[in-house]
Amino acid sequence: MVDADYCFIYIDVGANGRASDSAIFRDSTLNIAMKTKTLGLPEYGVIIGDNDFSLRRNLMKPYSKIGLSAVEKIFNYSLSRARRVVENAFCILVWRFRIFSRPIDLAPENNR
Repeated sequence: MVDADYCFIYIDVGANGRASDSAIFRDSTLNIAMKTKTLGLPEYGVIIGDNDFSLRRNLMKPYSKIGLSAVEKIFNYSLSRARRVVENAFCILVWRFRIFSRPIDLAPENNR
């Protein structure tokens, strides 16, 4: 997770790359922390997800793509702009630490 200032505030590594984000999130410590409200989010803080996530009080996701009203289209556009902050944070990370621009050459037995 990244805040509005491009600071990583939560990092979870170790999931299989083939697994979907929602499946990883469902079984994660982040999900448990959100349910028990021990994550430390600001009172009105929200998490932005994609369509795969289930809707929650503190998790926002875009409206479906079919038959949107003007207000829903504006919401989706605004949410898309907010998601760009996350994408830009990863670009900054890769620019600063070039090791992340290519696969890290480690054998599977060294990943534990």
